[in-house]
Amino acid sequence: MNFNTTLAQRVQSRIFEYGSFIFVLFVVSIYFSTSFSTIVSALLGLFWLLSAQFMAFPVTLKKNPVAAWSVLLFLCFILGSCYGSTPFDKAFAMMMKYREFLYIPVLIPFLTAERYRVWAWKAFVIASAVTLLISYLMDVGILDVNNQGDPCLKGRITHSIFISFFAFYCAHKVRDSKRYAKMYLVLLIISLHNLFFIVEGRTGQLIAVSLVLLFGVQRLTKKILLLTVLVMTILLALYLNFSDKASRMREGVANTQVFLQPGHEQTESSMGQRYAFWEYSIKLIAEKPIFGHGTGSFAKEYERIAQSKQPEHWITRNPHNEFLMVGVQLGLLGLLIYLGFLASQYYCAKKLPNREKWIAQGLLLSLIVTSLFNSPFLDHTEGHWFASMIALCFAPFKLNKTYPTNV
Repeated sequence: MNFNTTLAQRVQSRIFEYGSFIFVLFVVSIYFSTSFSTIVSALLGLFWLLSAQFMAFPVTLKKNPVAAWSVLLFLCFILGSCYGSTPFDKAFAMMMKYREFLYIPVLIPFLTAERYRVWAWKAFVIASAVTLLISYLMDVGILDVNNQGDPCLKGRITHSIFISFFAFYCAHKVRDSKRYAKMYLVLLIISLHNLFFIVEGRTGQLIAVSLVLLFGVQRLTKKILLLTVLVMTILLALYLNFSDKASRMREGVANTQVFLQPGHEQTESSMGQRYAFWEYSIKLIAEKPIFGHGTGSFAKEYERIAQSKQPEHWITRNPHNEFLMVGVQLGLLGLLIYLGFLASQYYCAKKLPNREKWIAQGLLLSLIVTSLFNSPFLDHTEGHWFASMIALCFAPFKLNKTYPTNV
C-alpha cells in the first residue's frame, strides 16, 4: 500500500513537472497559433487533473486573491447563463469564451517553482522578439503570411498590446540586467519604433505612453520624471503633427473631440463607432442595472435597442470595452467583481518584491487600458495572453521561496 502510494506520488510529481514545461510552450504558442494554443491549454488542463492539483485548488484560492477573484468572476458568468432571454447554447458559448478566468488558478500551481517562472519569462522574451522580427520581414515584403493588410501575425490591436508590454519589460531589464542591458536596450528601441511607425495599433500606442509614465513613477526621480514627461510631450506633438504614420491617432483625437460636443453625430470611423457602441451599452446597463441581461445577451439586446437608430453595419456583438461588456451581461454586480479582480492585482502586486511588483503593475495597467478600448477576455488570443501573464506575475504571491532576479 505504501509502495503504491509512493509510486503514485512520483508519477503525479513527474506529470506536474511536465505540465510546467508545457506552460512554457503555451506562452510561445499564444503568439503564433490559435489552434495550437487551444490544444496546449487543453493539455495543461489534463496535466492539472492527472497531477492531482485540483486537490489543492481551494488552497490556491485562499492564498492568492487574484485567483479567487478570477474564479468568482467566472462563476458570475455561469450564474448569468441561468437568466435572461438568451438560449442556453449561446449563453454557454459566451461563458466558454471567458474560460480564461478559470485558467488563472489552474496555471498558477505550475509556476510555483522559481526555475519554471524563469523559463516562462525567457519564452516570453523569445516569442516577443520573434514576433518583432516577423513584423519587420512582413513590412519589407520578405514574408507574406497575413491577409489583413497589417505587417503582423495577430492583427494590429493584439500585436500592439503584446509589444507595448514587451517594451516596458525591456525598459526594466535595461536598468536591472548588467549582462544583457545592451540587448534589451536594442529590443526596447525596436519595439517602440514598431509600435509607432510599423504597426499602427492605437491601443498599444496608448498603453506604451501610459507605461512610460508608470516606468517614470517606478524608477525615476521627480526631476527626471518631469523631464521625461516634457520630452515625451514634445515627441508626441511632433509625431501627431508631422508623421504620416499618426493618421489613426489623429483620427482618434478628432473623434473624441466630436464625442464630447453636445448633439454630436459619430463619424464612419472605428473610433466613432466605438463611442456609439458605448452609448447604447450604457443604456442597456441602465435597463437592468443590478444583474444585467444575462450571459451571452449583448448581441441580441444591442440589436434591439440600436437597430432603428444606427446603420446596419454598426450593429455589433462586442462594444469594444470589457467593462461595458461585463456590465451589460452581468450588471453592476458583475462589473464590481471585475473591478475587484483588477483591484486584487493591485493589492497583490504591492506585496511582491520591487522587480516583480513593477512588472505586475505594468501588466495591470496594460489590462486596464485594453479593457477601456477592447474586450480582451472575450478575444481568444488576448484572453489567453493576459491569463497566462497574470498567472506568471502573481504565482509567487505569498510563497516562501526566492523570487527570480535574473529573468
